[in-house]
Amino acid sequence: MVLALIGGLTSCSTRKNTAASRNYQAFITRYNVYFNGDEHYKETLKEMEQNYEDDYNRLLLMHPAEAYLRPGFPQPSGSFDRSIEKAQKAIQLHSIKKPPRRKPGHSRDQEYQKWMKRGEYNPFIHNAWMMMGRSQYMNGDFLGAASTFYYVVKHFTWLPDIVLEAKLWQARCYCAMDWLFEAETILTRVKPSMLVSPILRELYSFTYADFYIRSNDYPKAIPMLREAAGYAKGAQKSRLYFLLGQLYAAQGDKKQAFEAFGNAGSGNAVSYRTKFNARIRQSEVYTGKDIKPEVKALRRMARYGRDKEYLDRIYYAIGNLYLSRRDTLKAIENYRLAVENSTRGETDKAVAQIALGNLYFDRRRYDLAQPCYAEAISLISESYPDYKSLKRRSDLLDELSVYSQNVTLNDSLLRLADMPERERMDIISKIISDLKKREKEEAETARREEYLANQISLGENLRSVNAAAPNNFTLNTDKSWYFYNPAARNAGRAEFQRRWGARKLEDDWRRHDKHSFSMSDFDTAGDDTADDDLPVGQGYGDDGDEPENIRLAAKQSDPHYPEYYLKQIPSTDIEKNIAREVVQDGLYNSGLILKDKLEDYKAADAEWMRLMKEYPDNVYRLDIYYNEYLMNMRSVRYDKAGEWRSRLLAEFPDSKLGEAMSDPHYLDNLRDMEARQDSIYRQTYEAYLANRNPEVHDAYRRMKADYPLSPLIPKFMFLHALAFVTDDKPDEFRNTLTELLERYPDTEFTPMASAYLKGMSQGRKLHSGGENLRSMVWETRLTTDSTVMADGVEEILFNFNPEGAHYVALLFDLSQIPQNQLLYETARHNFSTYVVRDFDLEMMNFGNLGILLVKGFENSDEAMQYRRQLAQDADFTFGTSVRPVIISRADFELLLLNGASFDDYINSFDDHISSSDENASN
Repeated sequence: MVLALIGGLTSCSTRKNTAASRNYQAFITRYNVYFNGDEHYKETLKEMEQNYEDDYNRLLLMHPAEAYLRPGFPQPSGSFDRSIEKAQKAIQLHSIKKPPRRKPGHSRDQEYQKWMKRGEYNPFIHNAWMMMGRSQYMNGDFLGAASTFYYVVKHFTWLPDIVLEAKLWQARCYCAMDWLFEAETILTRVKPSMLVSPILRELYSFTYADFYIRSNDYPKAIPMLREAAGYAKGAQKSRLYFLLGQLYAAQGDKKQAFEAFGNAGSGNAVSYRTKFNARIRQSEVYTGKDIKPEVKALRRMARYGRDKEYLDRIYYAIGNLYLSRRDTLKAIENYRLAVENSTRGETDKAVAQIALGNLYFDRRRYDLAQPCYAEAISLISESYPDYKSLKRRSDLLDELSVYSQNVTLNDSLLRLADMPERERMDIISKIISDLKKREKEEAETARREEYLANQISLGENLRSVNAAAPNNFTLNTDKSWYFYNPAARNAGRAEFQRRWGARKLEDDWRRHDKHSFSMSDFDTAGDDTADDDLPVGQGYGDDGDEPENIRLAAKQSDPHYPEYYLKQIPSTDIEKNIAREVVQDGLYNSGLILKDKLEDYKAADAEWMRLMKEYPDNVYRLDIYYNEYLMNMRSVRYDKAGEWRSRLLAEFPDSKLGEAMSDPHYLDNLRDMEARQDSIYRQTYEAYLANRNPEVHDAYRRMKADYPLSPLIPKFMFLHALAFVTDDKPDEFRNTLTELLERYPDTEFTPMASAYLKGMSQGRKLHSGGENLRSMVWETRLTTDSTVMADGVEEILFNFNPEGAHYVALLFDLSQIPQNQLLYETARHNFSTYVVRDFDLEMMNFGNLGILLVKGFENSDEAMQYRRQLAQDADFTFGTSVRPVIISRADFELLLLNGASFDDYINSFDDHISSSDENASN
């Protein structure tokens, strides 16, 4: 009996291929290995899909696993390693590779021949391969999963449905990696008639929807996503319906979006967080004529205790409803409430800040928009939609808000100054009353939160006393960083609130008065002459009372007294004129930033028109006329531009702008000015390199006359100055550079010009004569630090040691020689000339000076030999355009460290040679 059993098992080994062995191995694979792995896969997948916290402020992902390649998204939890191990075990132990024994009489049977050529004979093993691929995908190993599915496609060709499923999973992996071309290649070859099962239809619609979404083709993605959502179950079904609502909203179909969000929030298995966000999104796409019932429903939600954490989202939704009806005042009010009630300090708060900032920006309240954008940028990641444009607007508002604040403040102060005294005092009294009321409310809120925190802490202490065993710890398998880990983050938040209560995220959150403090608060400890220690009669007065001026100064620094506000209001004509000048300066510069940096011509025009209306004799009229002319020209409003040109010529005929615009061909010159100026500059630069200095001087004078406002004038002026060096005219060189710094203090030439003038003031002589190219290359400082360039170069003690590592530095002008071409030609020379040796090449740029370092020489003799062979190379066609310099590694590092030029090195080398000759003669 035992022998028979052993024989039977031996006959079912993977080394044998019989019907019995195949069925036996399939049975063992399915129920002994695959079953456990499949159950683990299903349980882990369900937990991942249910526990994943989607970022509802962005377009949702099709599946949580896709977040593994999106660092800015919350990361999923759950590991599928056990399922992968089970699949690998099944393949390793139960795969049958050996073909069966051939049967006679089937040599012409094509099906039999295909059967004999199979690479796998276990009829169930393909399920293990598919489970391994799916588990790799859910683990975030998309490339490994794609390789596994590709293996299935190539080695299980007799199973067309399995092959098609593997291809669709392969396309899904490519989509997750954003390999859209590869994914499209697979999807376009799948015909609808091939989708013979619900599994294939679900996978096909899911993958195609993912492909279209990533391709930003939402109209085509919507029907596929709707079909995929119909097949999905549980949390994944809600996720896909929510994403469907987002796509409908992006397409402007609010009715369908409202329905999709409703489907996302329906069902008993849906989490409250999902239901809440779906309800909020429904309010955003509400299409009813009367928004009052919707607003009322949302305000009712705000009263629920369980929604306290989501008050910011509720008020944000109400603000959106009002904004949809163009009620910007109500929208601003609710967006502000959303910001004030945000306790999480994350993306939700940033969304409200951005919405509020947009409204302030559109209303040209840049002083109020700036803090909104500044705080929002600190709360979002770089993967947030339109992050770059938001960051740019925030940076510009940092500059713009300064002028806007000045205008708003001084306008208010001037209005208060012009009011009757009684009306002015009424306004000040209201400000003080509102301040006290707000402080009282904040104090009450702080006391309430402190009381609640103490009660929670007391309850925790009681539980800890009654606990007979240590707390249970939940194993967290989330592999993400702490702030992307929902479990760890929520635990930290709960612990914080247990100790401190639900505090608003802000600086100095533990301090009651966050407005200001005085260093005098800390002075009394070390002050031996404090007034509190003086006897009565030896303090402020004979009776110890403070003088009147002391009490007045104290009130003027305390916002609870009228004196604090009266002190800031301009009272004399001089103070009022200063305030008006600040307003004019703010309006002008605001318009300039809006025009040049934000390119918001309409807003810039509004600022300048207000300036012209309120202060018609302002000092900025000339610049305003010219900028208005340019804006209208760019907006193709030539009639309006002509009006501003005529106004400028009538009021400022003798100005430089007036002289330039008086040319009847000025409009034609302006249209092709940029191309013509670039052409003139290229010709002038070529003349400078060819030592045709008179042409350089003539070109500068011509540009100064024809295009006095050209942004290229500083470049022409700098070449004009450099040409005086080889002309041996140091006074003209000095005067031109001085004029350059006075007229254009903030250009790329400022540090270099400053260094030249500083060197001349210290007695350094110009190296007159020679060639312009040598002067430009030799005198360029090897630094990009403008402060170092402006300081000049102190004396450097070079080594000039012929032994030790050396470089051959190939110096060239970047505007004349493409650095890649020089790099290629040098590498070609090294490869063709030196068979054994290998040299390192390093490219460095300093302004217009390019340096190609050839490294690998043990001493100066080797470097000199390399230079001679390079000069003899007929294929190295750069000639005198490239200047080779031999320098030791130590001396080159000194050049970089001190920001010196090769001119400094050559001069020091000449001094070194001279002193060596004197010592030799002595």
